[in-house]
Amino acid sequence: MNVMPSNAEDYVQRYQSPLPPYMEKIKSYGLSHKVPIVRDDMGQMLRLFCRMLKPQKILEIGCGISYSTHWMLLGAEESEITALDYNYDRLNCCVDYLNQSGFSKQVKLVQGWAEDFFKDNHGQYDLIFQDSTKKNYVEMIGDCYRFLKPGGWLVADNIFFNGKVFGLSKDQERKYSRGVETINDFNLKMSEHPGFQTDYFPFSDGILVAQKVAN
Repeated sequence: MNVMPSNAEDYVQRYQSPLPPYMEKIKSYGLSHKVPIVRDDMGQMLRLFCRMLKPQKILEIGCGISYSTHWMLLGAEESEITALDYNYDRLNCCVDYLNQSGFSKQVKLVQGWAEDFFKDNHGQYDLIFQDSTKKNYVEMIGDCYRFLKPGGWLVADNIFFNGKVFGLSKDQERKYSRGVETINDFNLKMSEHPGFQTDYFPFSDGILVAQKVAN
């Protein structure tokens, strides 16, 4: 009888190829300075997705310190990524890490809010990775749809809102109830959107993957 290991994540890590040194530096900095970075299972999914799709142009909404950016580049080294973040200090970290990894020419860093970017820019992308402030997820559905090429893909992280969609304690309700409502609204609207074919995956902190199927 096969028995599932008590810690599946540790088990599979035994067989994964080690991360490049620059990735380990980014991960270590994020964990030690409590800067949000994607979980490694999410990063592996992004790498696999990019390896299969080979997207020419990627829009990343909320790049942080570029951990997720580098996961995507590991899967598609020739991709061009436009990476947005409002935090100036984090973008400076991105510059350093992209220079270390040798990917600086493929990544255009943009400081600002996604809403402003959508207003001031044009063009379409093969893949949009959304990992920004959750309160804006619903409002950006239309913009993400518009900026995707026909057949393009939207990937959204944290659709479980760090597990809070499953219930809040009394201490959490005041602070997080609005965020839970927003994420639930986003997931519902994406499931009903006529221009997206949407799937939901219950690993990492919940992942939404949607393909643009209509103009």
